[in-house]
Amino acid sequence: MFGVDTFLAHTEEAETHVEAARLFAEGQKFLSQGKNPEAVSRLKDALAIERGNHDYELALAQAQFAAGQYVDAEQTLNTLLTADSTLGPANLAMARVLLKEGRVREAISYYHRAVYGEWKEDPVGNELKVRFELIDVLARQNSKEELLAELLAVEDQAPGDVQSRERIGQLFLEAGSPTHAAEIFHEVIKQDPDNADAYAGLGEAEFSRGDYRAAIADFSQAVKRNPEDKAASARINLCNQILALDPTGRGLDAEERFRRSRALLKMTLDAAAPCLGSSSADLAESARKSLDAKVAAYRREGSAEADLDLAEKLWQARSSSCPAPSKDDALALVMARAAAQ
Repeated sequence: MFGVDTFLAHTEEAETHVEAARLFAEGQKFLSQGKNPEAVSRLKDALAIERGNHDYELALAQAQFAAGQYVDAEQTLNTLLTADSTLGPANLAMARVLLKEGRVREAISYYHRAVYGEWKEDPVGNELKVRFELIDVLARQNSKEELLAELLAVEDQAPGDVQSRERIGQLFLEAGSPTHAAEIFHEVIKQDPDNADAYAGLGEAEFSRGDYRAAIADFSQAVKRNPEDKAASARINLCNQILALDPTGRGLDAEERFRRSRALLKMTLDAAAPCLGSSSADLAESARKSLDAKVAAYRREGSAEADLDLAEKLWQARSSSCPAPSKDDALALVMARAAAQ
């Protein structure tokens, strides 16, 4: 009798296992077909038969996520991660759920857990995949320091094809690291000398570093290869405006430096005047007097320095009371360059 009971118990257990597997397979099939509510139903039934099956729990959470049942998906994943917090796929799924719920900081934490979690298949490939997904999240959040840290971690692991390297270069630009971006774009150009996008990316890197002459050369190469690139053409025009306005450029004689400093002072006064407070009235009046003054040739070098100093003070006064200028404003870029000298 004992032997018969044991045999029947094993038979029943095998049958329930087969039934759970059948329901799981149906759930997966429904999920692949976009029939998410049906997938949730089948996977719940499978899990009711085999409670604690990690594969079934993960699949149920993924189906709940696909069905927009984010609270339920989070609960399912909490149960799974309580049993084993090191599961890479479960941590990734939780990161995606939290991101959908707008809990970005928590999501980022789970992305990191997924990176260092356990993966049954292709752990290196999955780690790289998760890092790139996290990188996209950080780029959308404009989290430059965190983005740069992740990019540095994957730079050498990333695929070497042109498209992937271009993407890495653009992301380095977004992370505020034009030097790394320039290195990547130089690599791409060596691989593909006619790549207009790589030249445009290199131009952006040089532009960010304030090397406007190099930027013009790179953007010109981009336009040469892609005449329809309006953005690169606009960048060339902007660089030329900056170089024509900048009084701190090398090789300028005293007369040209004086002319540019006076033009810069007038532009700054015009930009600042509408929103200067009473405390800056004296500063604005000094600028007007300087612009009206007749300056002898032998005094123009000193006058240029004084005009530039006045322009910088006016710009600082403007920045505290006026709307922020556009990131592509030539005057703002010249003033930033002058302040850094």
